[in-house]
Formats: sequence, structure tokens, C-alpha cells
Amino acid sequence: MSNNQIYLCSKCDAQFPKWAGRCEACGAWGSIKEEDAAPDVGRRTSDVKINPAPIISFADAGKFAPAILRPTGLSGLDLTLGGGLVDGSITLVAGEPGIGKSTLLAQLGLVLSANDKTVLYVTGEESPAQIKRRLDRLSPSLPEKFHFLDETAAEVIAATIEQEKPDLTIIDSIQSLRLSELPGEAGSVGQVKACAATLAAAAKQSNRPIILVGQVTKEGDVAGPRVLEHVVDTVLFLEGERNHHYRLLRALKHRFGPTDEVALLAMTEKGLEPVLDISSELMKDRAANVAGSIVTCLMEGHRPALIEIQALITPAGYGTPVRRTTGIDSARLGMLLAVLARRAGINALDKDVYVNAAGGMDARDPSIDLAIAFAIAGALKNAPLDPRLAVFGEIGLGGEVRPISLPELRLKEMARLGFTQVIVPKGQSRVPTGSLRATEVSTLNEALKILGLE
Repeated sequence: MSNNQIYLCSKCDAQFPKWAGRCEACGAWGSIKEEDAAPDVGRRTSDVKINPAPIISFADAGKFAPAILRPTGLSGLDLTLGGGLVDGSITLVAGEPGIGKSTLLAQLGLVLSANDKTVLYVTGEESPAQIKRRLDRLSPSLPEKFHFLDETAAEVIAATIEQEKPDLTIIDSIQSLRLSELPGEAGSVGQVKACAATLAAAAKQSNRPIILVGQVTKEGDVAGPRVLEHVVDTVLFLEGERNHHYRLLRALKHRFGPTDEVALLAMTEKGLEPVLDISSELMKDRAANVAGSIVTCLMEGHRPALIEIQALITPAGYGTPVRRTTGIDSARLGMLLAVLARRAGINALDKDVYVNAAGGMDARDPSIDLAIAFAIAGALKNAPLDPRLAVFGEIGLGGEVRPISLPELRLKEMARLGFTQVIVPKGQSRVPTGSLRATEVSTLNEALKILGLE
């Protein structure tokens, strides 16, 4: 091995003298890759004098201009960003390939340039012709102020931004860029860090926002070193099932506002359109009187969203029963099956179990535990539940039903959609609205007995 070679973990950026299959610092498997060692630029010599910088009191910091959120014109993006983009900020938009990142940013570019803003689209992965075909599909006419730059050299892109000062720069993607003064291929740990730092400096120097597109790994994490997420000001994540037309846009990090707002978007022929009434959209195709179907309520940011949980139980065709989930944590399903068998006498451990969060939603909140248990019990006994019934609650290993957050918002949303009965954890039947009747339970057995599923 050359003395100029080191091994870096792409998850935590830990350094090692030799390759290993597992990172000793963070425990990730297969994350250590070979990199060229960067020159030691931090070593000081005795003959170099460094002048100290002036310090400023926080009491005098009010004279600096506050960060101003400038609306983008896309309601879903503005909702997630808390109002809009900040001048000089750098935002990372991540998501699986084909999920709609480029479509969303193309829409953003079209809206801003149509409002007399200069937008620069840096085409690192796709050719300008490919992007133009997407733009033609989204808009019948292209604004004059929507420009492109077919370049992958990070220093050239940064110099162009500092000179042209576009109102917004979109770089698709950070993994396709390379800084020529550093060794390594585009997408390597060292190159991604250096390119992100170079572009962040250009954003601050020009006082113009930059949006980076980032890919994700097979585990669903943002690709590249973890330091990439520290360099940027905001990390947005676009998620959803590619076979469904719903997408969720959420902020994982936001230095200029909260991270508790989530936008539901629908993929259409004209791009990603915001869904204003999430619950009605997800409930409109629900089939009535089907065994193994129950409605529960998720909290997406500050907004409640009713979703249907479906379960299907079939005899095991092979020696090992099958467990399949869509939008639900498979480990959580295994735990609930064990609790149902041990604490409630409902044994589906020897059967194939399929559980689905209808609509392609990612429903990994423990508040849906009671709904999963009801769906499994109803499917096992082939007993359809009342379509106007909804439930929520977390289930512990002892079979107890635990309280969850924001029950009032969930109850109001259920009443708004016309549900008449809801089963909730003990102490959480506050302020039922309209014709909604809430029944409190403290154990899983008690909840199942109410519906005759014990």
C-alpha cells in the first residue's frame, strides 16, 4: 500500500490504515473505501505569523441582517422550508433514483425563471437535451432566464456562480462533480467533501442560494460522507414508493426554521402537485367490508393523515412462514405477532403474514401498532370491521396499550372524515368531536374484546 493511501468510512468519516469490512467507529458494514491522503495543510511552522481575528459581542450582533426566507412559488417546497430559500444558503435534496428529485427542481426552476429570476441548472448527470425534454413536458414554453451549464468541475461551477450571481443554482448532482486539484474519482468521499465545501463558499461569496441533488444508498441514507450533511444548511428528503404516485417531502435538517413540516405531493403528467387534504386523498379508494382492513392516523409534521392498514393471512406454503410489509417496519410486525400470540391468544406465527400501508405511505410510527394488531386479528378470523371505526395506540411487550402524542388532532381529523367510533389508549379520549365516540383501553386483550376479536 502506498504511504499516500488511507481508508475512510463513508458513514462517519473515520480513518483507518488498512481496509476492513466493518467500521470500528460507527459499526457500518461495507462503508470503508480507499482514498488518497490529503496533504497536511494544517501544520504550522515557527516562521509563519498568523494574525488573530476580531471578536464581536452577541449584544452587538443585532446590526447584522437576519436570514430572510424568500418564497419559491412551489407551495409544497415552501411549506417544508418554513417559507422559502435563504440567500447564500446551500440545500441538499436527496432521494432514491427515479423518485422525482429532478422533476421537482425543474418545476422550481420554471416557476422562478417565469417570475423574472435567473436560474442556472448545472447538468452533471444528464445531458442538456435530456433535461430540456423534461422541461418541455412540464411547460409549453421555456423562460429566457432559465439557463444551463454542462460542467462537472466544481471550481469552474463555483467561479461561474460568483461571476454570474444567478438567483438560484441547481446542481444535479453532487456525486457527479470533481475538484481537479484533488485525487480520486467523482463521488468518492474526498471529492464529495471538497466539492460541497467549494460550492458552499461560492454560495456565501455570491449571497445566492444553491440546491444540490444527492443520491441515497441502498439502506436509504444520503449517499456520501456524513460530513456532507454538516456542510449544507438544509437537507430535504423526497421519499415514497416509485410504483405509487404519492411522494413525501420532509426536512431532515434546517438551520433557518423547524423540521416538523411535511408536504405530500402527487406525481402527475405536469410534475409534482401538492395534495392539500391528505386524509381524503388516501381514503377515497378504500374498499368497505374487507377483512383485515382498519384505519389509523399518522402525524406528518403538524398535520394528521388517516391511512388504511391492510393485513392478509394465508397458510404457510413452505417450512418457514413468510413476512412481507409495505411501508411498515418488518421488525415491528414480528414483535406484534409475538405479542398477539403470547398476550392475546391470537397465533399467526405459523402462517404467511402480509401487511400494507395503503397508498404507498411510509408508516413506521409506533402509533399504528393497535391498527396492525386489529388488521391481523380481523384477517385471521375473516371478520370485516366497521368501516367507520378507527384506532390508534402503541403496544408494549406486555400487551399494554401505551399513549401517543397529539391525540386531539387525530380525533378531530377522524371526526372530520365521518368516523363514528375510535379506540384509543387510556386517558386519550379528549374532546371527541361531532358524532365520534371514543373508547379507552389499557390492554390489547381489552381492545380485542370490544370488537369480538379475542
